[in-house]
Amino acid sequence: MLFSEEINETTVADNIDFSDVTGSLNSHYDIEVYGKIVTLQFHAEFFLNDGWRYVLTINTGLKSTDGNCLKKTENIEFRTTGKPIANIGILQRTSIVCISDIHMGDERAVAGKYCWFDENADALENFLDYVMSSPNVKQLVILGDLFDEWLVPYDVSPFDSTVSIQSSEEYFHAIANCPTNLQIFNKFRTIVNEGEIELIYVPGNHDMLLTHEILNGIIPNITWMGDVPGLGKYSPVDRIIMEHGHRYDLFNCPQSLINPSHKLPPGYFIARLYATGMASQAPYDPQKLINEKGSFEFFTGWTLAFLTVLSNFNMDCPPLYDEIIKMGGIDSYFDPFSFNGAYEMYADSIETLWQETQIVNEVPVPTSAAIGIWNGVDLSGAPIIEYMTNQSTKPYKIIAFGHSHYPHISVYPTTYSYTSIYANSGSWIDEEYCAHDVRTFLIINPGEWTGSELDIVMLYRFDPVCGNSKTEYKLVLLAEESIEVD
Repeated sequence: MLFSEEINETTVADNIDFSDVTGSLNSHYDIEVYGKIVTLQFHAEFFLNDGWRYVLTINTGLKSTDGNCLKKTENIEFRTTGKPIANIGILQRTSIVCISDIHMGDERAVAGKYCWFDENADALENFLDYVMSSPNVKQLVILGDLFDEWLVPYDVSPFDSTVSIQSSEEYFHAIANCPTNLQIFNKFRTIVNEGEIELIYVPGNHDMLLTHEILNGIIPNITWMGDVPGLGKYSPVDRIIMEHGHRYDLFNCPQSLINPSHKLPPGYFIARLYATGMASQAPYDPQKLINEKGSFEFFTGWTLAFLTVLSNFNMDCPPLYDEIIKMGGIDSYFDPFSFNGAYEMYADSIETLWQETQIVNEVPVPTSAAIGIWNGVDLSGAPIIEYMTNQSTKPYKIIAFGHSHYPHISVYPTTYSYTSIYANSGSWIDEEYCAHDVRTFLIINPGEWTGSELDIVMLYRFDPVCGNSKTEYKLVLLAEESIEVD
């Protein structure tokens, strides 16, 4: 510490103190005075804890050689950074690892080049090995979209008896048994069977037809955190909440009121077009799109999504009135759809039913349809509305989502004295299909488990390091924030 005047050494001992949640740490350091400079010399056996809050207190009894002192007691806070998951040493299990949006497909999807998950399979296998070998990981939470039942070209039937898929249950089993994914699911089963790390699943939109029973048949005894069919959330400790994020997205949340006994939303049909573009890479020659029906907001959202997919893949616009979208029985839809037919099915009532849909989907703070549509473009406002400023509950300290594929950490409000942290886990999809970093994950260290006064959130990327004989991987820190525990 550098002061503006030379310090009177006789006033130092009782007026400078370094402490943490356990109290004063003065037995672990010596204080040295060199004129205007005062240093704390920590003893060799003392180490600062990771993810910890320390306070340096300077009392008004500290005086300069001229007898001057501070006008008031100063408390200076220091926070140490968190510790990543480790694969050495013996540590207490206090870390939650969150991944999401892997988007695994079946063998048809991999062979047909309409699968988002292929190139990162080796990385995910290595990552799971790293997690399993880490003595400080307590839970591995998958925040949805491990499976992808949506990315199927519109001219391919999702259910097809010739490949032994006639139901969603068989579809999800086919994904788990796909050679690209098989070893990864074996590692998930090993995690559960070894019992050191709890494996937790929260459903996403691309696997909203997944159920606890189906998942338990694939990964026995995995912890299921579903609530409303097609949705789920998980709260490991008070005021930390995690979910996929599609609950607030009008285009991608379960739409159970449009047609009774169905819940697929309009985003499903856009995904079918997207998968066709992935598989075909056809040249782009735009045609007249959809006759306007319904509100301006929904029409604009659908049209923008439709045009974006066509543009991204340089595709011809498909015949909009032809029933070319094969359904095969998915979500109990057996007859094929046209794109205009799908649009009109939702446009008639999706916005008028939006308030009731949010009640059914157990949205904490219902919003307007315009906000629901915007949440499909930019999800970052949803945690603020739903969990940070909800007047009916105490604000959540940490909110973790997936869904958007945009890995980042932000605070609210955006000031030094923020009250909440929003963290998005990103995705593990192939890099060519993502505008953001991939192979990303969150580490959350709740202070309730670590004994710290801080909850820590870290965002990492799992990067390849090319060796002589095989690819190895390293953890790259992208962002970190901490917040005081109540």
